[in-house]
Formats: sequence, C-alpha cells, structure tokens
Amino acid sequence: MSFTPSKSEQLIDTSSVSSVIIDLHVHSEVSLDSTAKVEDYCRMVQHFRQHHPFHGFVLTEHRTMHRCAEYQRLAEEYEVLIFQGVEVDADLGHLLLYGVTDDFLKHIDISHRRLKDQEVIRLIRECGGIAIPAHPFRGSVYGKALEQHREVVREVTIIEEFNGANSQEQNAKASALIARNGLKGTGGSDAHFANQQWFLKYATEFFLPIAGMEDLVNALYAGAFRPISLDNSVLGEC
Repeated sequence: MSFTPSKSEQLIDTSSVSSVIIDLHVHSEVSLDSTAKVEDYCRMVQHFRQHHPFHGFVLTEHRTMHRCAEYQRLAEEYEVLIFQGVEVDADLGHLLLYGVTDDFLKHIDISHRRLKDQEVIRLIRECGGIAIPAHPFRGSVYGKALEQHREVVREVTIIEEFNGANSQEQNAKASALIARNGLKGTGGSDAHFANQQWFLKYATEFFLPIAGMEDLVNALYAGAFRPISLDNSVLGEC
C-alpha cells in the first residue's frame, strides 16, 4: 500500500536538517476527553520554535480518523507538519496506529473498544503502517505481556517509552523493559489540553527526512529515531 503525502505534509522541507522532531501522541477536541483546538497547538509550536527546534505532531484521536481540510490551512499558516494517526482500544490496552489506510479501515472498525491485538498489529503492518502500544504500564497490559514474552505481542518491537501523562515511574518501567528486551521507544505528550502542563513535554526525534506519513512509518521500522524530553518552560504559563 503506497501513500501520497498531502500538501500539508510537505510544507517543511526536512531534507536539509539533521533531525526531525515530532510529537507522536496528541489529542484534540475530536477526542471526547480533550478540549484542545488544533490551532492552539500550532500557536504553542510557533512560540516554542523561537527557542527550540520542532517540526510537527500527530493527531492520534481516540477511535476515530477525523480528516479535516482545516488542518491543511493550519499547516500552511504555521508551517508545521500535521499528521493523522489513531489511538485504538484493544484487549491488552491502547495502540497508537500510524499509516492508517482506507484498506486497513475496510477490515478494522477502529471505533470498537475491544479490538483483537494480534489482528490489529498484523493488519496495520500488511497495509503499510505500524502499531505501537501506548503507555504500556498505565491502564495497559502490554508492558506485562512483553515482560512475559507472550505470543500475542510477538510482533511488537516498539513501545511508547516517554508519555507526558505518565508518572516518572511508569516511564522508567518502559525504559527498563526496552533495555532488557532490545525494543525501541518513542515519545509523545499524550496532550489533551493546549497548555504547558500537557503539550510539548515529550517527542520523537527522527534521523531521516520526514515529508509524509510513509516516511514516518519507514523511519520507525528502520529504527532511525529516539524519544526525547522537551524543555517547554519557555512557554511560560500559556
């Protein structure tokens, strides 16, 4: 399955930069437990980039793909990459899906709250995307399943290591699991509100150019990334 990056996904030419920094886990008001507007995130990025490099974020709404033309306008106005993934509910916990195609959506009802883990992980891979367990030690059994080397998570090679809504202990458990089992880790704010307490706390630094979702997925499979902590104190009390 091939991808055609949207116009908004090609606004920033990342071919000449040494790394690309993207928050892989962000929610907007489309998710029922969030009140954040996408434009408010863009304004915060604009402020943050006066002090630190930052390139974009992935909207991973709960159980829905909200394809909105307004995102392209915002991406152009603020010169920020705005990608779309989804956070789904599976039997063991939440999965962050990147590279969600129409073909995948024909087979999986992402609105369902008890999806079969192995089926989702296998199908997203076959359709050109990737599934990553979110916050594996908070409201999730993925961490324990990986520790016990259960067959259901045999194909999982990447987990969310740094999550902005986690406690330090929960993030530390993910880091320890990665070190013991040779996994890779991503970073994301898991923002639900557009303020300093939620957004621009963690992100993922990619070491390949990212012009669209296909590039992002390929970089994840290539292992060309690392999770990073962001110094969002420059935002003040916005």
